[in-house]
Amino acid sequence: MYPISSSTSSDELSAGGLGVLTVAGRGLVGRRKEGAELRGLLGNPAVRVVTVTGPAGVGKSRLAAAAFADVCGSFEDGGWAVDLGDCRPGQDPETLLAEILALETGPDRPVHTVLRQYIRPRRCLLFLDGCDRMRAALVPAVTRLVNDCPRLTVLMTGNERLGVYGEVLLRLGPLDLPPADAALDPEELREIPSVKLFLERTLVTRPNFALTEHNRDAVVRLCRRTDGLPMAIEFAASRMRMLSPQRLLDELDAGLDALSGTEFDTLSRHRGMGAAIARQLDALDRHERTLLRRLAVFHRAFDLPTAQAMWPGDATELQRLLEMFVDKSLLHTEECSDGELIISMLGLTRQFLLEEAHTLGESDDLASAHAAFCIDLAETAESGLRSPDQSRWLLLIDYWRQDLAAALDFLTRSGDTAGVVRIAAALREYWQARGEIGEGIARLRAGLDDLSGLSLSRQAKTRLSLAELLLSACEMTAAEDCLGKARAAFEELGDAAGTAACMRGAGLVALQRGDLAEADRRLEDCLTATVGDGGADHAEVLRVLAEVRRAAGDAAGARRLAEDALACFERQRDTRNIALTRLVLGDAAFALGDQDGAVDLYRSALEDIAGLQHLALSALALEKFTLLLTRCRGQSMETWRRAARALGAAAGIRSATGCVAPAPVRMEVDAVAALTRVRLGDEEAAELAAQGRRSRPDAAVTALLAPLEGTEPDRDAPDGAGNPLTPREREVAELVANGLTNREIARRLGIAEWTAVNHVRKIMRKLACTSRVQVASWMTKQDPGRRGRLA
Repeated sequence: MYPISSSTSSDELSAGGLGVLTVAGRGLVGRRKEGAELRGLLGNPAVRVVTVTGPAGVGKSRLAAAAFADVCGSFEDGGWAVDLGDCRPGQDPETLLAEILALETGPDRPVHTVLRQYIRPRRCLLFLDGCDRMRAALVPAVTRLVNDCPRLTVLMTGNERLGVYGEVLLRLGPLDLPPADAALDPEELREIPSVKLFLERTLVTRPNFALTEHNRDAVVRLCRRTDGLPMAIEFAASRMRMLSPQRLLDELDAGLDALSGTEFDTLSRHRGMGAAIARQLDALDRHERTLLRRLAVFHRAFDLPTAQAMWPGDATELQRLLEMFVDKSLLHTEECSDGELIISMLGLTRQFLLEEAHTLGESDDLASAHAAFCIDLAETAESGLRSPDQSRWLLLIDYWRQDLAAALDFLTRSGDTAGVVRIAAALREYWQARGEIGEGIARLRAGLDDLSGLSLSRQAKTRLSLAELLLSACEMTAAEDCLGKARAAFEELGDAAGTAACMRGAGLVALQRGDLAEADRRLEDCLTATVGDGGADHAEVLRVLAEVRRAAGDAAGARRLAEDALACFERQRDTRNIALTRLVLGDAAFALGDQDGAVDLYRSALEDIAGLQHLALSALALEKFTLLLTRCRGQSMETWRRAARALGAAAGIRSATGCVAPAPVRMEVDAVAALTRVRLGDEEAAELAAQGRRSRPDAAVTALLAPLEGTEPDRDAPDGAGNPLTPREREVAELVANGLTNREIARRLGIAEWTAVNHVRKIMRKLACTSRVQVASWMTKQDPGRRGRLA
């Protein structure tokens, strides 16, 4: 503890001895807003008690000490700072304070009376740092002091609020982290608080360290692994003496001890993040700590029903415990756009708890319970992934992707083939949509290597799912073998729907091979088998048969079949199949001479597919729209440039996903690709195709849909009443509509890439858009002059 008067300089705030708090002269990084807020609270006479809370290592003591030093001079009688962090739980805080103030106490001079007499006439600030271990004793002590000393202000730090009347809470969160998915250049990264602190502290231990393009990604990952906790960042920086950022990441993967150091590496009383977290967890009993370990299995934030999947106890008790964990800064809540709360755990806390579970021999039990949750999630999602709400379910599986992968790995290691195939088969539509066909095939094949744990029904469903993925990968022989075995099993089980699905798959095999007559025959048989169904299965057969008839030259027949299929899909609001059916109808319309109708159908289908973010369908739609574009506007050189980029984008998607185009489409695409080289020359065609390969699927779709002819909008004209965008946002939206990426927008406007990202996010939020394609469509509707005719 040290007393300071109103005239004491903050540079003098350092002393030693029992209960003394040492204040660093080093400035704080990334805490300007929080520091101003805390100083404002301490300067408000109506605020008597302020507590700074937050997780271990977040910098509570540093912030509070800096604020104390800044404002103490404004208190007439100065103040005192006391470090309670290493005090024993049984110690009396009033006695400790009296001893440090050298106040005489005795039988006839009770300590609280002496303290009251000494402090009551003074306008002063008392800073109590590290209150958690003495929390029970501090509640009555602080209450008495505040009530008896009306000119006293108390500042405290701890993992949770003290719980006294009038207490004001300042929750301190981690420093801002660099985005995981944005390729920021080193100059932009240096301005992000967590990176800035890491670089500042690293330069102390390794003066020649520099952030470069080569180590940038590792530094970003390392800062994200620290959770933005200043203590963890300082320990990481101290390890840079002899390690590279990547090497430290490897050590951190092996254990939390990688983030340890000495008293010279950080101002904390702790010598490692493990010790800091352990001390925070010491406040929990065995029952509470067990629950926290079970929650640590989740890679992502979770809600209350998800937490219940890992805790078989009473739901009311679970909610009470979760609230307690949030109060103690062990869990954190965030409100979603729909108003629901999700709960998260910092990654380092999670790692500590998982390492503890391993030491206690609980790892397999926790992983088994987590796998059961993932199986239930995948099987619940299976029907959703083929429903009108497919895009939401795709995003949900995206969110839980890391957890699902962890569950699949555990089930594979433990030999639970039934669990593996239950997840992998349920996600077959997801594997295709997200371009992970290879992983889906590998998981399902591995599951079928051991049939002992699979019922006949499960074997049949697994083989059917595998066949669907093999078809997408153009492994025709393997797909046909799977379909044959699955059909035999379904027929033995008397499963008519499963049998029909195998028949439809056999028709797709023939279509992929280019054998249109055989495909027609097989699909006609399937159509007869599903005629009583009248639902989505029957409609899918109609759509595929329409595609076969169109490829065979029967455009009128194809249109009739596709229109019947479309009517069914529209009743069910099945966006995916509506888009696929419109592509078939577009082909039929073009063959029948209706170019405008073909363009409208293709445009609508492409926008829907882009909104779904379905990679396999995006490749197909890019290819087919390109074919239509070259037929309609082949006289324009810009058409061929656009075709080269779009086919390059589609080829990139197919290469990354392993999804192969049907044989008839593949032949037409190869022919048009050859024509682009003839029209543009090999060098330009290759460069444009490479640009397409580097573009994101949604950007490729936006660029392809952009009008070939249009007028430049008047950028100086005032925005209309129906336009919610600012002039700058409208400028960005215009560039989005022209197919530019965020980086290209940033370069065009001379702004940082993350600024461009923020503009695009705001635009999409204001316009209620979920994709860049929808932004482009909105711009076209706002300014009809942008729309250029394709035919």
